[in-house]
Amino acid sequence: MHSNEVNVWIDEALEPVEFLRASFLDFSFPAHLHETFAIGVIERGAQRFSTRRGQAEMMHEGTLCAINPGEVHEGAPGTEGGWQYRMFYPTPSLVSCALRDDLQACEKPAPELNAHVIADSELFGEFLLLHQLSNQFGDLLERESRTLVFLRRFFARHSGAPEARALHLPRTVGIVKDMLHALFTESVSIRDLAYQAGVSETQVIRAFSEQTGIAPHAYLVALRVEHAKRLIKAGLPLATVAAECGFTDQSHFHRHFKRLTGITPGVFAKALCVR
Repeated sequence: MHSNEVNVWIDEALEPVEFLRASFLDFSFPAHLHETFAIGVIERGAQRFSTRRGQAEMMHEGTLCAINPGEVHEGAPGTEGGWQYRMFYPTPSLVSCALRDDLQACEKPAPELNAHVIADSELFGEFLLLHQLSNQFGDLLERESRTLVFLRRFFARHSGAPEARALHLPRTVGIVKDMLHALFTESVSIRDLAYQAGVSETQVIRAFSEQTGIAPHAYLVALRVEHAKRLIKAGLPLATVAAECGFTDQSHFHRHFKRLTGITPGVFAKALCVR
């Protein structure tokens, strides 16, 4: 994108959340605000950002940008070539739920972010992946998990939110494993797992990841790929295998199979035929 272009979509994985990818060459935003948090990354160029408190900053390529709810601000091109960026707008309630560690209602207000421009290469990469997944409407559990994990890490590093303590919940992990094995061909929600385990969504992700070494959605994908290998060995067509294993489409199946095995499903099937 090299002109004034805007793409907006809503991902309803956890709750309806607005996502945006835009490129502005010569457009400037007048003073405005958001009722939600506004978190994003600058992919190209730079944006000149200013608040009504008189602060003026440059958001450069490769940085994250963060704006608190209700904070009046303006934006304009920071270079002759404008800027390209991605944003998403989580509600304060979603942020509060991502930060909680119990089953109580999300009563505590979400903490304020302490900077508008943030250099954090790890979270930059995590945000890009989260943003791309939201537009592909892929696996529900992965989109939910990555959203909660990103928000927790982002606020732990760049607000007053406390660092999370280690969790040891073997019973919870056992229940979640059993559910994933039983339902790996279906669309599984993090809320379903949390409800059955009797803990919060974030506790499911943290406890499972700390005990197994991978997040629930990654464990689910691994189960699907193992089942796919069994079905391919049984001679089923690849399109049937993708559907039977719970993948959203062929490209989703192809991407995850290659990522975990090093080869595509087609190459795997041909290798079996050669034998």
